[in-house]
Amino acid sequence: MRDVWQLFESWRSYQRDPYSVGTDPLWGPPPLINDVVDCWASEGIMFYNELHHANGMAYHVMLPTEELEFHIERKVAPHQFSTLSQQLVDEGGPTHAVRIAVGKNGRAIIDQDADIVMAAKQVGLSELPVLFNFQNEV
Repeated sequence: MRDVWQLFESWRSYQRDPYSVGTDPLWGPPPLINDVVDCWASEGIMFYNELHHANGMAYHVMLPTEELEFHIERKVAPHQFSTLSQQLVDEGGPTHAVRIAVGKNGRAIIDQDADIVMAAKQVGLSELPVLFNFQNEV
């Protein structure tokens, strides 16, 4: 009888815990951008190579806006993204994914889509779709 009780108790804990054995090993929070850079720079492994197609766009993963802001290297003035902020509010999100250039030299830069990240921060979007572009040097 005790074995049956342990079996059911194990099953109950498995049902409550989405990260248990038997689920997708990459289930859970996505890796940080620095982890993606380390995999590409040190081992040549593209951490993301399959696209998700949702909401009319293709992207690799959804990442927190605060983490994306850290990888912007140029100064973005508020007048550059004020119109985009209103567009994000009207449409409920960006029209395309934020592109991050990841280099084998160990750097990750958001250059072209820095205004999207800053507008999302101003509006209060917690996550943005991200598309990684793996290059030899950034």
